[in-house]
Amino acid sequence: MKTERLVILVTPEQKRALAHRAKALDLSVAELVRRSAEGLRPGADEQVLSALADELQRSVKESRAALRAALTETQVTLAQLGKGRRERRAA
Repeated sequence: MKTERLVILVTPEQKRALAHRAKALDLSVAELVRRSAEGLRPGADEQVLSALADELQRSVKESRAALRAALTETQVTLAQLGKGRRERRAA
């Protein structure tokens, strides 16, 4: 049962940040502070998203390298086909 009151002083920026976080989590500021005191990590989602973004970035680099290799191979193949066509026409 919640029977104790806690008054804390914060800067206007901190108050806005708390209100913003609470709204993003669909909580009251008081509930956000209570949960934070109990170990809630509101930034955990940000950490997960950051890790996913890093993995996505690595995957994009690998995909680009694979696409460049495939494009090079395709260009070589097209050049060989064109050469064969020209040789057949000349014969």
